[in-house]
Amino acid sequence: LRVEFASKLAAVYIWYIFYSAQDDTFKYCNDNNDEVIDLIEKQFKKEYINSAKNSGIRCKFSIDFNESTRKEIENFIKFIRINYYFPIRLNISFFEKTHFVSDVDGHKYYGIFYDGDSAKKAYPKIHIAGKLTKGNPMYEILLSIAHEITHYYQWYFLEDIKRTDRSLEIEANKWAKYILHSYSCQHPTNQ
Repeated sequence: LRVEFASKLAAVYIWYIFYSAQDDTFKYCNDNNDEVIDLIEKQFKKEYINSAKNSGIRCKFSIDFNESTRKEIENFIKFIRINYYFPIRLNISFFEKTHFVSDVDGHKYYGIFYDGDSAKKAYPKIHIAGKLTKGNPMYEILLSIAHEITHYYQWYFLEDIKRTDRSLEIEANKWAKYILHSYSCQHPTNQ
């Protein structure tokens, strides 16, 4: 799905690299909230509209998921949907867990991005540990979502093939903070 559109994506990604490389401090939002940039700006939506059979974000919550936490996450996802375009469907699953544990090394993590399997025509997905606790506040849950969404765009723009894991993680952390700051500028009561 993604390889067919690599040439079209190059121009937008070059803009993205140029913008993010201009300086390390982002112009988060001004009085009119018009400084919010998109990983795929809405003006370029027409370029990507037919990249896959399904586009956008689809969210699924585990049956036991806390209702008030779910509402906060849904508000954040609504903000994401308004400001960003997802040319290939992104499935996000939320679990009532404080973290996940890696089978390989026992490392704890709070969210993970799985790229789509082109052989099986599976869509990319994100798993988020979304149990609200003192050690896992709402800010951290939303930060995990934004971080993993950045990995989606890195995958879509083929950056996951060209760059080191460390550079991808640094970029995901920066964009996650930027997205959360943009969200808090537009939703000051949800900080």
